[in-house]
Amino acid sequence: MKIGIDLGGTTMTAGLVDDANCIRLKTGTDTLSLQGADSVIQRMAGLVRTVMDQSGGEPVTHIGIGCPGMLDRAKGRVIYSNNLDWGDLDICDRMRTIFGTPVYLENDANSAAIGEYIAGAGSEYSLMVMITLGTGIGGGIIIDKKLYRGKSGNANILGHLLLHSGGRLCTCGRKGCWEAYASVTAFIRMAGEAADQNRDSLLWQLRNEEDLDGKNIFTAVKKKDPAALRMFDQYTGYLAEGITDIVNMLEPEAVIIGGGISREGDLLLDPVRRMVARNIYCGSAAMPVITAARLGNDAGIIGAACLDQY
Repeated sequence: MKIGIDLGGTTMTAGLVDDANCIRLKTGTDTLSLQGADSVIQRMAGLVRTVMDQSGGEPVTHIGIGCPGMLDRAKGRVIYSNNLDWGDLDICDRMRTIFGTPVYLENDANSAAIGEYIAGAGSEYSLMVMITLGTGIGGGIIIDKKLYRGKSGNANILGHLLLHSGGRLCTCGRKGCWEAYASVTAFIRMAGEAADQNRDSLLWQLRNEEDLDGKNIFTAVKKKDPAALRMFDQYTGYLAEGITDIVNMLEPEAVIIGGGISREGDLLLDPVRRMVARNIYCGSAAMPVITAARLGNDAGIIGAACLDQY
C-alpha cells in the first residue's frame, strides 16, 4: 500500500492506494494556508494518520505529495508556491521525520497528469496535456508516455501563460496570467462581479443566500439566468484561449480537464471545444480530444501515490 496526498490551495486530501492503483480509502480537510506552513503540515500529517488508522494496519511503503508551485524534487523542498504563500520549505524531511517512510514530492498538476495517464482518461494517449482548474491553473504534460519536466523539473507552469498583457494582477506578481482569468478562483470572482452588476439576477439571489461556489454558479447557468450565461460565455472564452495556445504549441492527442468544475462535463467543455476548433492556427492544427478527467479529484491522489515510479 502507498499513500498519495493532493495538497491544494483550498483543500487537501490523502488516500490509501493499492497495487492496482485504486483508492481504498481517503480523507480530506481545508488547507487553511494563511495559518502558516507548520499548521498545514500538521494537518496533512493528521490526514495520513487517519488513513493509516483506518487501513487496519496495512503496511505503507511510501508517501507521495502533489504540491502546487516550483519544487526541488531531489531535495524534497518547495522553492515557491504562490497559491500557498510558501517559499524554501523542507516538506519531505518534515513528513519523513514524522512517519519514518520515504516521501516523494511532485507538482500537483504533474501528479494529476500521472494519475490520469496511469488509471484514467489519458491511458490511451502517448501525448497528452492535463489541465487542473482550482485555486489556480496547473498543467502536466505527458510526451512519449513520460512526464515532461523541463531542465530543472519545473516546466508545465501553464497557468502563467500570458492571456492579457498588463491585465489582472496574478498571485505570482505578474499581470495578465491565464489563471487570473480561467481558474475556479477567477470563475467565482467573475460570478460575484456579475451578481453585483445585475441585482435582479439569480446570481444575486444566490450570493445573498450563501457564498458563491462552482456548484451554485452552475445552477444559475443551468437555469439560464441571463447574467450567469453572459459571465459563463466570457469565462469559457478565457479557458479556450489558453487551451488554444497549448494546442498550437504541442499538438497533443488529448487535453484532459480536471478540478471540481470539470464534473460539469459537456456543459463546460462543449463551448470550449467549439472555440478551440475555431481558433487553432489557420484551422490546420489537429484538433485534440478535449475531455474531463475520468478520475476527478482522485487523479492527484493516485498520481502522488505512484511518484516512486516517476
